[in-house]
Amino acid sequence: MATASKASSSNSPWAPKPVDRPKNELPKISVIGGTGRMGVHLCAAWANAGYDVTMCSRTKEKAQVIVDELLSGKGYQKKVEGKNSGQGDYSVPPCEAKEWKLQAGDNTAAANADLIVLSTMYEKTWSILEEIAPEIKGKGKKILDMTNPFMKRPDGFGAGLPKDGPQAGIIIHKAKLDDPTTKWAGAYKHVLWTLILPNGPKNPSRPDIEVFGDKEAVDDVVELIYRHGWRPIVRGGIEVAPKYEGGKVSFGKIFGNIRREMKKGEKLSVGW
Repeated sequence: MATASKASSSNSPWAPKPVDRPKNELPKISVIGGTGRMGVHLCAAWANAGYDVTMCSRTKEKAQVIVDELLSGKGYQKKVEGKNSGQGDYSVPPCEAKEWKLQAGDNTAAANADLIVLSTMYEKTWSILEEIAPEIKGKGKKILDMTNPFMKRPDGFGAGLPKDGPQAGIIIHKAKLDDPTTKWAGAYKHVLWTLILPNGPKNPSRPDIEVFGDKEAVDDVVELIYRHGWRPIVRGGIEVAPKYEGGKVSFGKIFGNIRREMKKGEKLSVGW
């Protein structure tokens, strides 16, 4: 793919936009945690952008119910009950889906994709990834890690990481998988699922998404973000991951975002 993992010029914060390529040349995507709120919204957006997407869950049947609803053109709306109610519901609007390549699968099906997306709770991710690791290692896969170990939830997930270890989930997952052929990227850490529509951001005035990681994976994620109507800003390699974990709020981060918005025109999607 003709793109790069840095901004096109010192005056532009956005990654260069790659040349459009035919849909059949795009990487196949699988989404672990695909039946969660973020997963469902992104599966719809990426399928609408021309990708071949597999929505994965513990059982294929659970994912199939949602896939059938989306492919019918009705979108997908569901109220969240229990401890996480009030955080936001499933709210994919009706959208023409006749051309979508969207299918359901269980978690083991995720290993068949070129780009594997981790979209479940951080605390549950490694056990799933470990199960499919033999099918991943040595095959040049790319992984988009969207997990948020610091994004505290009412149900108890997102409680953080031990202070004496790495302060980013992606760094821990990469070390555990221990496969030099697998390339990693992090993105969508601060994007609220309700802002992700099949045809682009719900708030078009704030379309920017931060990306970091290995160049090979970052390039695919940059293309992915552009294709579904958003703008990617590449922050650096895996080593910068602790700075961009979701749920870690500081005055320095807030002021840095405001400064870059004023000086460079960045418009991060942070739920504003």
